[in-house]
Order: sequence, then structure tokens, then C-alpha cells
Amino acid sequence: MKKISLSVIFSLFLFGDSLNYYFFTIKEDYKEYLAGNVIDRDYSSFGEINGIGVKYTKNYYYSQIYLKAEGSYGTSTYDGAYQDGTPVKFHQNDVQIYNFNAGFYSRPYLLEIGYRFWNRGDSGEEGDYNEQYYWPYFAIGMKYFLNFNSFSINYYLKYNYAFSPKLKVYLGNNPTIDLGDTTGVETQISYTKKFNYEYTLGIFYRFSYWHINRSKTVTLNYNGKNYQLFEPESETRNQYIGIFLEKSF
Repeated sequence: MKKISLSVIFSLFLFGDSLNYYFFTIKEDYKEYLAGNVIDRDYSSFGEINGIGVKYTKNYYYSQIYLKAEGSYGTSTYDGAYQDGTPVKFHQNDVQIYNFNAGFYSRPYLLEIGYRFWNRGDSGEEGDYNEQYYWPYFAIGMKYFLNFNSFSINYYLKYNYAFSPKLKVYLGNNPTIDLGDTTGVETQISYTKKFNYEYTLGIFYRFSYWHINRSKTVTLNYNGKNYQLFEPESETRNQYIGIFLEKSF
């Protein structure tokens, strides 16, 4: 049994590994809808929300197993209205977006499980409050690549389905809302230049889309009064531009 275990462990390290370190900036575009009309929006420009990530890949014959973690931090603008309809525009701080993924790729198909967290941010202005969106999800997709000597183009497209998506509202009794069906699509294209066996440099563009259906109603207790609260339908369209350095082993 020990010999078999050791041979399995050795075979895992027999094929090439790689570590990919990357830096990126996000252009955020989040909108909420009621009766087909936009009722509020969060948005940012490139350079306002920036992040870092790392991806570990284990190559095994024509397949790959990988782990990926990334986090970003910055500011955004909220453009909406108070409950009485008065328009407001806030500059929000402490915007955070985290993604964690574990995946399997066997040309050309990929399967992933992931977790997404978004801290929407807080301006500190009277009447403003923080919200946190989070959910685990499953993804299925396809990945392609083209090689031109030391240059290559990589592209993937995947469909995401969230399980038990939640929204934590930091106001009054801090209720947690069960969000409606949440699905998404993500695509990325990257251009790489391989300098030698060990190092590859590249740039990428990613588009990430999420659609959240309207939630059920919960009770918010604020200053001794009860209010009926729900999360409206929303769409997120985030664009990423990044640069990465990959080291192979």
C-alpha cells in the first residue's frame, strides 16, 4: 500500500506545474431594476478598483487541475435615491470583490466550483449603509488556445450557477436576504509571450456578468419600526484588464 501511495504522489509531480501571479483593474457596472426601470446603480472606472490574484495549475497528460484566488479593493459611485424618491449620489469606500475557484480542465471542457463575495461599500453619508453579496457557484464551460511559436492566444467561456445566494444588509437588525435565482456568464481572452521554459508574460481582458432575480420580502427593524425589505432584480457587468507573470516548474 505504501508503494502504491508513493507512486501516486510521485506521478502527480511528474508533470509540469505552474504559478500565475496577476494584477488587474475593474470597471464595475451594477444596476437594479424595478418594473423594467433602473432604480439605482453602482459603477467605477478603470483604476478605482484594483486587485491581485494567484493561480496554481497542475498539468496531468492532457488535463489540468487548478486553484485560483483573487481579491480587489477600491471605490465606486452610487447613483440612486432615498426611499422618498429624493435623488442621491455617493462616493463609496471599502468596495471589495473576492473570487475563489477550484477547477478541472480537459481539452476543451472545464468544470469549476467557486465562491464570490462582494462588499458593496459605504460612503459614510447619512442614510447610506453597507451590503454584502455572497454565494458558492458551479461553472461549466469551454477553453481554447492557439500557439504561434513563443506567442499564444487563450480564450474561455463559462456559465455560472449560484447556490443559495445571500445578501447581508448592515442596517437596523441586520437582516439576511435570500436572493432570487442567480446566474452568470464569464469570458476571458489573453495574449502571452513565452520567454523560456520557466517564464511567460501576458495580458488579459475579462468580462463577468451576473443576473439576480428579485428576492422574497424580509422584515427590517430600524429605530423600533418594522419595514418590508426586498432586493430587486439586478445585473452586474464587470470588465477586467490585467497583466500576469507565469512561472513553470
